Amino acid sequence: MMWLAFTEGWLSIVAHRSKPDMLLVRARQERTIPRIFGKGVMFTDPTADYLYRAEIPREKVIEVVSKRFNDMQYDNFKNTISDIEYANACMDVWHIMFGLQRGVYK
Repeated sequence: MMWLAFTEGWLSIVAHRSKPDMLLVRARQERTIPRIFGKGVMFTDPTADYLYRAEIPREKVIEVVSKRFNDMQYDNFKNTISDIEYANACMDVWHIMFGLQRGVYK
């Protein structure tokens, strides 16, 4: 599994189980996938842990993520997030990972 935190939202990206040329892009917030990959690709799966999903060709995911790296101008990711609820969730993740760095989870 790959987790990616974008300014627009958090994604979980995994290999598609039956379509090797596709990746399954998953999100917790409805707006995340359309903001990053465009409208019309997302569907919902009420039985899954990630409700919002999209089957996206691997090459498209690589293109979108690569462009983000190439276009990056900020030096502090947390300051780019305008959605307070998402910003707070990212700060929670930051604190947990900081605890891991400090050996809190031994």
